Amino acid sequence: MTSAQTFPVVSRLRELARTRPVVTAHRGDSRNFPENTLPAFASAVAMGAKMQEFDVQQTSCGALVCLHDLTLDRTTDAAKALGPGARIADLPLVRAQQLDAGAWKGSEHAGARIPTLEQALAVMLPNSIPMIEHKGGDAQAYVDLLRRCGAAEHVLVQSFDWEFVARVRSLANDIALGLLGPTDAHAQLDDSAIAAALRIGASFVHWHATELTRDAIDRAHAAGLLVVTYTSDDELSWHGGRALGVDAMCTNDPRRMLRSLA
Repeated sequence: MTSAQTFPVVSRLRELARTRPVVTAHRGDSRNFPENTLPAFASAVAMGAKMQEFDVQQTSCGALVCLHDLTLDRTTDAAKALGPGARIADLPLVRAQQLDAGAWKGSEHAGARIPTLEQALAVMLPNSIPMIEHKGGDAQAYVDLLRRCGAAEHVLVQSFDWEFVARVRSLANDIALGLLGPTDAHAQLDDSAIAAALRIGASFVHWHATELTRDAIDRAHAAGLLVVTYTSDDELSWHGGRALGVDAMCTNDPRRMLRSLA
């Protein structure tokens, strides 16, 4: 197999992972703040998390915003304001940002808003590597925004939709990409999945932590790919991942993981 292409942000991640897995704040500091909001991202930066994974979707007017679910019910007051089942893809940005995206986490977080991707990047860079998970939206919109705000060479873009990742690569040679798994087509991180990653031009694979073996990790590393895992929230998992040689680990408790691996 041919080794993955090298990008400056991937080289930075590889260096950070040289002695221990990179603590990756899952949706920001999601234990203490509403997930995928600016306070969660700012808290993760302040505590020293060197990478943050977060979710991005597209509004009806084409804006890219940070939200995990297709509907707004779980993490905003949309069910009350708009009726149950409202979808982010059906709302314009101005209406989406009127919703309260913090009160569900506690009254002290009331008033937090759904941030745009550009707002999120402004909080994270240059201290945390933004690991953008595509949940919705077209590839061209992502490429255009990342180039417009000068972040294309400083982020990682990933998706469970490997065709989306391939589309981003066809549009941009300067954005580092990753493949999330497992998927229906690739249930294991095997030679077939690794070959697909190299064919697409991905620099890393991001796999469910409990479905990885040392052999799979070694094979990915031999092909030049970094290995990231999701989502581990206890010391046994963190130190187990370290022993297996993973490069980065997503966690909902980045402060505790930082302390545990220090």
